[in-house]
Amino acid sequence: MKKRDLLTSGDLGSQELDNLLDLAARMKGRHPGSLLAGKTLALLFFDRSLRTRVSFEVAMVQLGGHCIVISPEREMYDLEPTEQAVMDGRAEEHVKDAARTLSRYVDFLGIRQVAKSGPWERDRRDLLLRAYAQHASVPVINLESASEHPCQALADVLTMRENLQRLRGRKLVLAWANHPESRSPGASHSVLTLAATLGMDVTIAHPLGFELDEAVVQTARQRAGDSGGKVQIVNDLDAAMQGADVVYSRSWGCLKHWGDAEREAMLKRALQAWRIDRELMARTKDALFMHPLPVRRNVAVTDEVLDGPRSVVYDQAANRVHVQKALLAWLGQ
Repeated sequence: MKKRDLLTSGDLGSQELDNLLDLAARMKGRHPGSLLAGKTLALLFFDRSLRTRVSFEVAMVQLGGHCIVISPEREMYDLEPTEQAVMDGRAEEHVKDAARTLSRYVDFLGIRQVAKSGPWERDRRDLLLRAYAQHASVPVINLESASEHPCQALADVLTMRENLQRLRGRKLVLAWANHPESRSPGASHSVLTLAATLGMDVTIAHPLGFELDEAVVQTARQRAGDSGGKVQIVNDLDAAMQGADVVYSRSWGCLKHWGDAEREAMLKRALQAWRIDRELMARTKDALFMHPLPVRRNVAVTDEVLDGPRSVVYDQAANRVHVQKALLAWLGQ
């Protein structure tokens, strides 16, 4: 059997997504088992992590498997991802050699690499992640990259489904939020793709200059067309909130000036109002409030909303364990 990877949300078709969410819901009510007894997951974190690391470790324990965490800064050589490279620079090892070696040791590889290494047109290609997937003989899971965060999005749509039952036709507002640093659009891209796949009516609300990747938006529109949903973009946060069933707040950087922190900071100077507060939530249909965390309190969202009765941010975090159990069972079958 050809091995399966999960690199983007687009890797999941409509039926596969439904099946995976159903499996996660069933696993949520079960006690730890031995489905993956004798199996090992290696997690490679090129960037910091709290929820992703802990939830995957817990998922493997609950399935009877084992997990090891590798910190590339301390435990790996600098890697070269491009083919036929003349390796006379900083990189001491090619990704193909690391991937093929690790495939002899473990049964799954999870990789997080979000840090900026060049212009958006380069970073959006997720070269390191895709090089691992190309050369590893075991399933590779994207733990978050510059352009995608599929595991987070799976937990997000499971949380929506638990609270709303039916997602088709529900209005999701994907709202840009201010942030003192430039953030990856990965979580936003992934939840947009999955919500469109499930037939939701998605409104992307962002200020001018903070557009999402056009290729991802076009893919989401195609999927929404197939599922009975729709995707629209507005530049007015107040107008976007009208009739919303879910408000999903997330910051992402200016892709046009990706890597230029000074230019992005100039664009953000007049955008402090892009924050979710009680007045904005009052314009919705008693909407759920969602955020993938970590969150800058009283910058992206007020304490009143984040700690309020319609906030499900901790449910999102808890569901990471269950969707990842389902994912590991699916990839490991």
